[in-house]
Amino acid sequence: MRQFALFVASLLTALALEARADPVTFSIAAPQARQVFLAGEMTDWDAGKRAMERDDAGTWHATLDLEPGQWVYKFVVDGQWVHDPATPDHDADGQGGQHSFVFVGAGPWTVAPGTPRGEVQVQQVASRELGQTMSVNVYLPPGFRRGQDLPVLWLLHGSGMDADQWFRTAHIERYMDHLLAAGKIRPFVIVIPSGARGEHSYDGASERFIATELPLWLQSTYGLHPGRAKSALAGMSLGGYGSVALAVRHPQQYGFGAGLSGWYPPELLQEIDKARGLPTRFFLRCGGQDHLLPTNRDLVAELKKRDVPFDYAEEPGGHTFHLWSRETEAMLEAVDAYFASAR
Repeated sequence: MRQFALFVASLLTALALEARADPVTFSIAAPQARQVFLAGEMTDWDAGKRAMERDDAGTWHATLDLEPGQWVYKFVVDGQWVHDPATPDHDADGQGGQHSFVFVGAGPWTVAPGTPRGEVQVQQVASRELGQTMSVNVYLPPGFRRGQDLPVLWLLHGSGMDADQWFRTAHIERYMDHLLAAGKIRPFVIVIPSGARGEHSYDGASERFIATELPLWLQSTYGLHPGRAKSALAGMSLGGYGSVALAVRHPQQYGFGAGLSGWYPPELLQEIDKARGLPTRFFLRCGGQDHLLPTNRDLVAELKKRDVPFDYAEEPGGHTFHLWSRETEAMLEAVDAYFASAR
């Protein structure tokens, strides 16, 4: 019943958000430019990029009505793609450049003044498996004490990205602070590791770093040693693959896997088909216009065949932060529900 209630609440929230749109103005000072466009998730990037208008001071403007949520964007200045220099809200785009982003309207990404705030600690962890030092971000809920008996969510990034994707772009800490203050979830720690670059971010040495080295580091650094009932995985895009793959390969270590717009190749489905002791459940979401939608449907079919419990839905949208921003609340609530049921 709780899972059904979470689904209904998520659906009602999505419908309420989609019922309104807010005008958002984008601007960039480029007095020497001949032509400037706005391109991003709201324009399907280059396919529908919006021509901007120049004012007398040489600043270019474009106003769009946008639904609430997060939107990632860039400017195209005389053919050159650049991030918004007027805002600190930008991060690596996974292609060697930077993208900018804006959160529109109020939602689970909004932290009210006076709300108790958690802490994100940026750590550098030496990995013998990877032969290098890896960046790891750790969210500690308000009032955290070393050795506190809290569950842990291992949150995985997408292809070409690193630990900052869920922190500096997605701002997972805002969702946690908001949901904790609202009493919608109970406290848990989030570990956001960097995996090796490329298609094998969660295979081989990267898998051993996350599944073997990091738990030992977490215990020595924070006094946390969660068992299966207090360990969950989640991720977006390639991180969705990692969340399912690591849960399947380490069933005694992780009891829950959540994937947003995940990539699930045939090789992973074969692993599931042969696996023993599969995790208790999965939480899966994908956009109806996402190019990875077929792999999500293939995964669901495999889970059905193995009688593995899962919560799956296809939402309007594509492979975008806008969709992920709208699904993060439901994902975190599903993780919390798993921790509660496992207790």
